[in-house]
Amino acid sequence: MAEQLPGFLRRDGDSLLFKGDGEFIFYCPESYFDTKNAFLVGEYVNVIGILDYTVVDKNGKNNGLNPFKFPTVFLTRPRAIEKIKQVKLIKTAPIQDYRAFHYSDGDKVVVSTKVPQDIQNVEDIMKLFLISGHIPVTIPYDKIQDYFPESIALNGSNFDVDLNLFGVMISEICRDKKNLETPFRMSKNNDMLDYQPMAVNRIPKLVSPFESLISENWDRSIIGATINTKKGKETNSPLEKVLMGQ
Repeated sequence: MAEQLPGFLRRDGDSLLFKGDGEFIFYCPESYFDTKNAFLVGEYVNVIGILDYTVVDKNGKNNGLNPFKFPTVFLTRPRAIEKIKQVKLIKTAPIQDYRAFHYSDGDKVVVSTKVPQDIQNVEDIMKLFLISGHIPVTIPYDKIQDYFPESIALNGSNFDVDLNLFGVMISEICRDKKNLETPFRMSKNNDMLDYQPMAVNRIPKLVSPFESLISENWDRSIIGATINTKKGKETNSPLEKVLMGQ
């Protein structure tokens, strides 16, 4: 990790250990395990380093929820793993299941910063963010693009493209929560955490009936192509008669 270490971590060789009289907690979405972006390896967890965390002091007070930025795959060794069901970590977060990784003083948060370089790690992060829309909501909208160049640098390569390309993709998958048909960039909302990330295959339905028709999900394509939902009202699309053979 190239950035300066936060005060709750210390180096021990290539490892990063928690230091403090309380505990450090990672919140790993259960969906990471479902998609193999996290899996158990004995007493270790192999996981993509895009997680939310908090630090709890000895009096039980935490420092809030924060994004952990190490955009590659690494090993961690928690003292305990706790499954928690249907929780909303912060007000802008969705309700979902997590596994909480608990660490006490001296536990290895990062087993080794010398991670294996593998372009598959970069691809997995791009799938997580840009294809599945699984962006932790502690990451501000205007900071999402920063994860991509760091990820490929950690894995020994370079995209060799302008970051604006990622900006275009991010601007489409991040939507206005109050009106999903509107990209977040056009919502006039100044809260950089109040966006709704979406899977890319759900976007065409929100754009237009014609865009919906050429999307990869056929069932959603038909629905999106025949029914308009502009301004919260459902109306029939001109494509309905075409698809019905009329």
